[in-house]
Amino acid sequence: MKAVKELSSKIESIPMFDQFSIRFHPYIVDVKADGHCGYRVVAALLGMEEESLVVVRMHLLKELNQCQNEYIQLFGGENRFEYLKNYFLLIG
Repeated sequence: MKAVKELSSKIESIPMFDQFSIRFHPYIVDVKADGHCGYRVVAALLGMEEESLVVVRMHLLKELNQCQNEYIQLFGGENRFEYLKNYFLLIG
């Protein structure tokens, strides 16, 4: 019964929620839209508080540094990689 109430309140709070396939409903989260919402969504889906966005961002930076060569190739060069890494550092 609790799941029905949670789904019901989710439907009311998220515009067009019912337009998504039911199999995606458990993965739809409503987060504060403040420019950091991507980090907030990842934190929420990992079972963390939305305010854990800093932890998510730091893990992303750690991943970028540990797999630097792969990301340089993926992003199309070292300049683009450094630009994106610096962007992630600055948006905090």
